[in-house]
Amino acid sequence: MDYPGMSYRFEGLLHAIEFFTQRFDTEQLSHYSFEFVNEILTLNASALFIHDGRRFVLRQKRLYPHITGEYAIADTDSLKRLALFRGHTMTRGFEHFLEPRDLASFEVKWLMPLMVDDKLHGFILSNGNIDGHFSSSDLTMSNTLMRLINNSLENSLHLAQLRASNHKLDQKNFNLFAINQSTKVLLSEMSLSSLYAIATDVFSEVTASQVTAFGVVDPLSGRLRITGFRNVLAYTQYHGEFELRTSEYAGPIVLHMERDRSRLEDLFVHVEQLKQLEAEYVILIVNRQIVGMVTLSKPVNDERKYDDSTFELVESLANSSLIALSNANLFAEANRERSSAEKKLRLLLNLNRLVGNVNESGTPEELCYFTVKALRLAFGVRKALLCLREDDGYIVTEHTGLACTQSAAEPGGMQAAEPKGRVVMRLDELPPALLERQLLCDYTGKGAERLLPPRAIAWLGQETTNCCVIAPLAVASERVRREDPYPLGLLILLETGSPLLEEETLLLDTVAKNISPILYQMFATRSMQKLLRRDERQALLDDLERRIDDWAAYGLDYYVYYRPHRRHPFAADTSDSPELAAAERHAAETGGRKPQLYRFDGHMFAVCPAPLELRDSGWSEITDKYRMSGIFSFPYEN
Repeated sequence: MDYPGMSYRFEGLLHAIEFFTQRFDTEQLSHYSFEFVNEILTLNASALFIHDGRRFVLRQKRLYPHITGEYAIADTDSLKRLALFRGHTMTRGFEHFLEPRDLASFEVKWLMPLMVDDKLHGFILSNGNIDGHFSSSDLTMSNTLMRLINNSLENSLHLAQLRASNHKLDQKNFNLFAINQSTKVLLSEMSLSSLYAIATDVFSEVTASQVTAFGVVDPLSGRLRITGFRNVLAYTQYHGEFELRTSEYAGPIVLHMERDRSRLEDLFVHVEQLKQLEAEYVILIVNRQIVGMVTLSKPVNDERKYDDSTFELVESLANSSLIALSNANLFAEANRERSSAEKKLRLLLNLNRLVGNVNESGTPEELCYFTVKALRLAFGVRKALLCLREDDGYIVTEHTGLACTQSAAEPGGMQAAEPKGRVVMRLDELPPALLERQLLCDYTGKGAERLLPPRAIAWLGQETTNCCVIAPLAVASERVRREDPYPLGLLILLETGSPLLEEETLLLDTVAKNISPILYQMFATRSMQKLLRRDERQALLDDLERRIDDWAAYGLDYYVYYRPHRRHPFAADTSDSPELAAAERHAAETGGRKPQLYRFDGHMFAVCPAPLELRDSGWSEITDKYRMSGIFSFPYEN
């Protein structure tokens, strides 16, 4: 027995055990297994073959000078069964696993399979050892080395798999954390503009994309509009739109610019436009229809690549973005509805105040005044006219924001004048729609030219308008309209602080219909008062005008007196004045005119053909009696 040789082999085996129990990768283990086997078993010529996924490739060789270049052995079915049926070194039966060409090329007399579990990782073959034959101790040593090497390969591969699994778990944990935090940020933002910026930053950070773009589909135009853009290497911006062929989509949401080009061409009219975003991947945000998209360029770090875990993260963030966009849109819609409701409430409150003021009006003039002022102060109306019907036309009674223009033929030339008293429209110019109590609306700046007659446009001059709405002041009673089909007046709106909305037009119609019955009752009451009770003020005016004309034409003099007068409502209608009594007796005796008495506003006025003999009864004479302005500017005492 060769004790020195055995001692050397056992010493080599101990070194092999020490080496192969350390952590090396499979490439290193394969290399050093070839070295240890050659050293311990004293092989003559030998070769190492490793499986590369498709075949067994020659990685190392010794003393095979005729084998040059790359050499590979096919991964046949018979060779696959080597690990399953022959789990030890072989010295015969090679023809069952290797092709004759390979057996002849390497003169195979010994083969050690390198196995991982039940799969063949590679093998070492040789044409024999330096002794020319393999003894039982050689075979025992080779089997021991094989098991040691295979165990080391299995441990190394399992460790690599474990590390890969740990890395994937770490990546998944990070992705879950990133998804959790990013989703919180996205879902907590209710402003669409801020959400676009946040979503762009989130996708840029988690993917390390150099250029990231975020876009949403405009519901009105149907185009995909870029709303967020970030280039980590340059302060650039991009504002563009992408035309879609269709918004319906049910395919994968992560698309590669080259591999999925046909899908992209089916979606986008101009796919080349994506190159402006340096896009490598397009991530679609889909909810039955395309809602938006995210584009990713190459990573900012050249060593990083987009892997499956990255795309899983991107898909999850795309779903979160979809929910965030939906929430933000719903929140924006709720805000719009709330703002609209608040505005309508303010309009109703202002309308209620207007109705209260109108109901307290005593005359048509007061009603017109309060209506126009309320439209200006409460409803933001800048220019408006309220016209009442007089004779055969509609005359401006109240207005706001207007100053008409005088013609050059009028005194003063082209200058601002008071619109009150101007004729806006004649009865024969009234459009049929106004006779039917319908609004006339034009929401453009040319509305006044279209709806108003040239006469009104002439004195309006260069007044700027952004709309024209004409609301007729007419009652709904068919009986009244049969008697008088023409409206009592016109409420004309010419300019508002903001573009006119439909609810504001309805508001104007409501105001017109609310004041129309009140205005009708005021006119009816005024007509009835003229028939049943004399208007003392108007009667005095008429009497004075007549006496002034008689004085100017015929020299007939007269005298005007006044005194404070407070009469009990149930008192008898008497002057209670000896002076007037004496004047009446004198007129009766001589057949002359009696003094005329007028009572209003806490005063009594007497217009006499002859002077009174004033006594201490409170009467005072108005000396400036030949001018109406002198009479009404007289300093009356209460």
